[in-house]
Amino acid sequence: DIMKMSMILPEVQKEHEPYHGYGAGDIIGDHDHALAYVMEHFPDMLPSFRELESSEKLSVKFTQCNLCFNHGWFVQAEAPPGAIFTKFRQT
Repeated sequence: DIMKMSMILPEVQKEHEPYHGYGAGDIIGDHDHALAYVMEHFPDMLPSFRELESSEKLSVKFTQCNLCFNHGWFVQAEAPPGAIFTKFRQT
């Protein structure tokens, strides 16, 4: 996932603080929160996301930012089902 590259992690802008516990000027270190921040506030930086219809954007944001689903864990059986689906059950 693209937000695991530290060189492109977003910095919280003053008008967006607080954001998931980050203040203005903070670099968002959590890759899920970083992706959500860019999708919410700077969608033009993600061309494939930018071109989606509004309903499709909502679906992508939900699956990528709200579920905290780790597809790698699921496919590679790296975690028990309880850990993989915890946030999914809460939603």
